[in-house]
Amino acid sequence: FNPLFTTDGEHIIFISNRRFEPTYCDLEWEMIYREIAGIYAVTLKKEGKSLVPFKSDEEPVGTETAVAGGSSGAGGTTGAAPSVHIDFDGITDRVEALPIAKGNYRSLAVNERSLFWLNSDEGNFNRFEVAGHGPMNLFSWSLKSGKGSQLVEGIDDYRLSADGSTIVLRKAGGILLMPADGGDASPLKLTDLKVWHDPVSEWKQIFNEAWRMERDYYYEPGMHGQDWPALRLKYEKLADRATCRQDLTFIIGEMIAELNTSHTYVYGGDSKRRAEPVNTGMLGADYSVDKQNNLYRFSKIYREKDWSREEWPPLSKPGINIAEGDYLLRINNTDVKADREVYSYFTGLAGKQVSLTVNSKPTLTGAREVTVVPAGSESRYRYMDWLESNRLAVDKASGGKIGYIYLPDTWNGSATDFPRYFYSQTKKEGLIIDGRFNGGGLDPEIFLQRLQKKPHAFWTRRQSADQPIPHLAVDAHMALITNRYAGSGGDELPYEFRWFGMGPIIGTRTWGGLVGVSMFIELIDGGTITAPDYRIYNEKGEWVVENEGVTPDIIIDVDSKKYSEGYDTQLMKAVEVVMQKISEEPRSWPQHKPYPVDR
Repeated sequence: FNPLFTTDGEHIIFISNRRFEPTYCDLEWEMIYREIAGIYAVTLKKEGKSLVPFKSDEEPVGTETAVAGGSSGAGGTTGAAPSVHIDFDGITDRVEALPIAKGNYRSLAVNERSLFWLNSDEGNFNRFEVAGHGPMNLFSWSLKSGKGSQLVEGIDDYRLSADGSTIVLRKAGGILLMPADGGDASPLKLTDLKVWHDPVSEWKQIFNEAWRMERDYYYEPGMHGQDWPALRLKYEKLADRATCRQDLTFIIGEMIAELNTSHTYVYGGDSKRRAEPVNTGMLGADYSVDKQNNLYRFSKIYREKDWSREEWPPLSKPGINIAEGDYLLRINNTDVKADREVYSYFTGLAGKQVSLTVNSKPTLTGAREVTVVPAGSESRYRYMDWLESNRLAVDKASGGKIGYIYLPDTWNGSATDFPRYFYSQTKKEGLIIDGRFNGGGLDPEIFLQRLQKKPHAFWTRRQSADQPIPHLAVDAHMALITNRYAGSGGDELPYEFRWFGMGPIIGTRTWGGLVGVSMFIELIDGGTITAPDYRIYNEKGEWVVENEGVTPDIIIDVDSKKYSEGYDTQLMKAVEVVMQKISEEPRSWPQHKPYPVDR
């Protein structure tokens, strides 16, 4: 990818992912490949010379100068564009690797003297740039000497000027210029730059651009039977009457909604005002009011730690020892009373050490002080508590036979939480996969394929329990729970679960939005739109899921009253179904025959 011609037209330089060195998982026999990119050159003519020829190893005699040989550094001189001739016969045999270590290369550029690229050891450089990567470092490599060097680190992007003499850098929100041959970068001064802004003309351009992007990138060229030019004329009349960017956003949204397709989003651009968030400290607790004494008590304390994201509830730290039922009497020597909102006492205290005065009785006599650091949000603590409460409820209802795994999305959330619950429950007789509220992301098969590893043989050894092959095989009866709030990848999760025959699906029909978006298209004012550019169909060629959803095998909704009392009807139905399968079809390991006796 990222091919470019050298300035003399003799070679094409490109990046290719073809240097494989495995990295092994610390928990199971799995491998991934990182930093697989190399930089390569292809000589275009059969009689052409290598871009990296051998250099003479002889010392120069007298005043003679040693000649490197080869093409003039992808060079030549500036001026008229070179004539390019390509001999396609045998062209793949004329590919060679440049002597540059493997890495995560992006954004090649070349001038007469040097090759440039971005690289970074940190970040995600996968096929779809999922999760992205941060700033990268800019490198150059001399086409003549074959030596490389780092020019600048931590930049967001760069461009080489048309004459190849200057590099324009974007770094930390600023623009800098530096000589292409190296040297210090200097800020591009834009203080006196003035731009005359015509909002109405800009909105017209944005409307037309949004219409064109849908026309060019929407997955179905027939636009679902819509007369797309006619729709442009229809909504253009409204766009001409827009009085603000919010009007325009609404109008574009109505236009692309005519496609009757999910994932057609439009986001506003020119935001003029942004409210400063209020810094409010939170302890990860629920409170009740003692009306008689006008005091707050801790009614519930969230203690479940999120080890992966390194978020620990403030009151879970050893030595604090605040119990549910204790009174919160003072915060930093300020009396706390229940006739005032409890969070108002924590304004401005997130991330700071705070002194709490607490007691098991509604009095300062015998009270004690503890130091805590309130968090800026407690949503993660409540989420982890919900997960662990569900796991414990399933464990209790099944007598320890069934495990519980929650998948919040089909992306980073599940990628982070899945290992915590999967690796510790592979030996359960049953598993409940909870896909409710799943926000989607990418293909969920990355999780399901682990759940489908079945034991095909076993290892035995002395003084150890026998082990299945593969080591983390799952031989459990399974069920999946879903609901109407699961969409996109959250739709695909139960669809694939059913297709693989992994077990029954329980809950309510899913959202019904399963098309894909490869890019968020940026508009001139910083707003964005999406144009769904791919859609799912099954092995029979039938369109599935989009605008339909996935209907469960067992339809059951959450009973709100019972849920408020701590009973999840969907979750307990799944326990009932899986327990029945365990009873009907018990799974057990085979007993090996007596050890052979050789005499």
